[in-house]
Amino acid sequence: MKLFKHHARATRSRSNTTPAIGLLLLAIVGFALAFAGSARSATTINLGAAASFGALSFTAMTNADAAGPTVVSGDVGSPTSVGAGVTNSGFARYNGPADASGMASAQAAVTAAYLAAEAQTSTQTVGTASLGGTTLGPGVYDSGSSMLITGGALTLDGGGDPNAVFIFRAVSDLTVEVGGSVTYTNGAQPCNVFWKVQSAWLKNSGSTFVGTILALTQITLTNNITVQGRVLARNADVTFIHDTIVRPSCAAPVATTTTTTPSATTTAATTTTSATTTTSATTTTSATTTTSATTTTSGTTTSATTTTSGTTTTSRTTTTPGTTTTAGTPTPPGTPASPGATITTPAPNSPAAKAAAATAAKAAKKADAKAKRPTRGHAKPPRHRFGLTG
Repeated sequence: MKLFKHHARATRSRSNTTPAIGLLLLAIVGFALAFAGSARSATTINLGAAASFGALSFTAMTNADAAGPTVVSGDVGSPTSVGAGVTNSGFARYNGPADASGMASAQAAVTAAYLAAEAQTSTQTVGTASLGGTTLGPGVYDSGSSMLITGGALTLDGGGDPNAVFIFRAVSDLTVEVGGSVTYTNGAQPCNVFWKVQSAWLKNSGSTFVGTILALTQITLTNNITVQGRVLARNADVTFIHDTIVRPSCAAPVATTTTTTPSATTTAATTTTSATTTTSATTTTSATTTTSATTTTSGTTTSATTTTSGTTTTSRTTTTPGTTTTAGTPTPPGTPASPGATITTPAPNSPAAKAAAATAAKAAKKADAKAKRPTRGHAKPPRHRFGLTG
């Protein structure tokens, strides 16, 4: 057998085993998926009008009064009679021929449910070996003869699915021996467990059984057994000895609630503070120049004094931000200062100081020229007396 093909120009070799391995893996995965799918192929049984019943028989329904009453949390009915030791306070009670028409639809529903369980596809054959001490997932389990639970509990694992369905079918009888029981876990619910059998005999006193029994013939319970389910006999009696029947109801599907939390929006208060600084600078320049010229002519002295006063006031106001105001008010030269007025000196080399100095120099020059002018009129010359002296 040639495993590899090689070509002279080929840079790689291909193995014919790769497709074979791939096909094998696909086959394994497909088988696993098919098995998983079949294990969950069981569907719940519709009990119709019989769903409200905890116990229903075609003939008599009795209880061994000496051991104490049997308590059923659900409707009870028998077209023949319901023993006084079977109590179901708060639920409907169909007792004897007078009530036969009232339970006719329930008896028909039991037959329909029995046939519906029989019609489902088998997922596993369990044979006659005891189911006690084992754990089973959802599915349809068959036995070609009887079905036995002993030596421990049969645990029904829902796999986290509250809708998981378990159906057990036996051609012959179901027997639960002392020490045997049925429990459930991981989401499984008693309302989805069904036992379709020829007859049922529960001997596990003081223990628990889970599921609805759909028996073609009789159902018998020994002392002090708790059934989380129903006992429904199509064509025969139901017999109790101080037992408890708890009619199950499936829990409502858990609603998934999606909560949308709006994103929080935080608005921060914004405070704008505008700071305005006003700086006022006032510069007052006052220049006073006094020029004194004295001229003496023929014994007469004339004194001329010229006073030039120049005052420049510059007021500057600066406003921050962005505004500058400059106000300037010049004082004309020659304006005398008011009493009590403040005379200020301009800043050296400022335009105002230079202007004041120029004005003062001009005034002094003018005063000097005026002083040199001759005096109006003619002054009498001084008299001189001449005489001879000896």
